[in-house]
Amino acid sequence: MKKFPVYLASWDDIERWAKEGAWKVLEDGWRPDVVVGLARGGWVPARLYCDYLGVKDLVSLKVEHWGVTATPDGKAKLKYGSNYDLGGKRVLIVDDISDTGESLTLARNYVEGQKPAEIRVATLLTIKGSRFRPDYYGEEIDWTWIVFPWNFVEDIINLTNNLFEEKEALTADEIIDLLKELHGIEVPKGKLEEALQMAERRKVFKFREGAWRRA
Repeated sequence: MKKFPVYLASWDDIERWAKEGAWKVLEDGWRPDVVVGLARGGWVPARLYCDYLGVKDLVSLKVEHWGVTATPDGKAKLKYGSNYDLGGKRVLIVDDISDTGESLTLARNYVEGQKPAEIRVATLLTIKGSRFRPDYYGEEIDWTWIVFPWNFVEDIINLTNNLFEEKEALTADEIIDLLKELHGIEVPKGKLEEALQMAERRKVFKFREGAWRRA
């Protein structure tokens, strides 16, 4: 079973990190004409940056890199762009975190091809040693897998699935204990069971004889 640090981010964390990044933009005296949010993780942060900076135009790009939780899914690739005319605009690209930096590099290259007046990049978090350094961010952290509120179910399903590499069946309490041992997180039992029930409906897991198994 893989052991690595995980942090369960709260909505209060998200708001705090976004505000800290936005204040840095405001202190620079710079205001973007348009915010580009990277799907999927950058959507909520991008909307918060729009709110704090007073920006009306928000568009999306889809860049894919991470597949299964904490597992690189090959090289970053642009899945879809935007029909919005970025020419001559001040553009702020927003994502949730700068980790390997590949997604942000690809997004910046795409936006540069649209001939904007200026590009800056903001995130909630940046990992120490990331090859891509955002212009603005809320906090710099050591490498940790962040479970954001908008992908809690997805990540809990994937983290739980990893446990079945060595275990055929696990109770909810055993899953909670292993998540704490391997990743240092305390997942409320009710939230865990809700995520597992959703996974069961999606034919990922099944519940039999008081324990969870892979479907």
